[in-house]
Amino acid sequence: MKTIRMMGLVSALALAAAPTAAPAQFGGLAKLKSAVGGGETASAPGTDADSFLTNATHSTKNVMIAAALLSQAVTDQSKLTSRKAEIDALEKVQDIKELDAHRDTLSSDLAVLNGRSDLAADLGAAYSAGDAQQKKVISVAVANLAIGILRNTQLAGQAPGMVKSIGSAPALLGRIGQFKLAAGLLGLQAKGLTGIATSMPKLLTAAKVHGPAASATSEPQAVAI
Repeated sequence: MKTIRMMGLVSALALAAAPTAAPAQFGGLAKLKSAVGGGETASAPGTDADSFLTNATHSTKNVMIAAALLSQAVTDQSKLTSRKAEIDALEKVQDIKELDAHRDTLSSDLAVLNGRSDLAADLGAAYSAGDAQQKKVISVAVANLAIGILRNTQLAGQAPGMVKSIGSAPALLGRIGQFKLAAGLLGLQAKGLTGIATSMPKLLTAAKVHGPAASATSEPQAVAI
């Protein structure tokens, strides 16, 4: 029975990671890497199962916060503070299960962003209409989302090593639920971020912000709203 459950986990993780397995799946990713200085990869996160789970949690939290702020910005930038309680709650999350409770909100926020016929133009308008603080929030959120898109791709690249680690460590079976949740959340992001990645260079320009110098090692900035 344990063997069957382990095989099921491996399959779920592989399928969830598949949408990001190749950079080509993120249309315009090469252009995005150039825009944010993504050539440095020597210090990329490790590929063992524990670090994979930690990094998936950290990166997903960042994407959730950035997507929440940007979806609100293109809807009505004057009400960015309406997401404050949600952002504060996400900042405190350290467990993938807690993050999964926000899955529907993430899906909704990504749908808002993907539903724009010209996301960069809409974001640029929101930025221009905002006050100094709102502009800062939008800029930070865009830069953080750029990191999130690239990290998602990196995590997909680590997935084979992570699956191998699980397959050779039956002791991890007790945490099977956590890995399934991480896989599901990464799959959701892969699907929802693909189109946004294509627009990211224009989004960075619209928010008047430069991408991180080293996508593999740069950390998301804290957002104060």
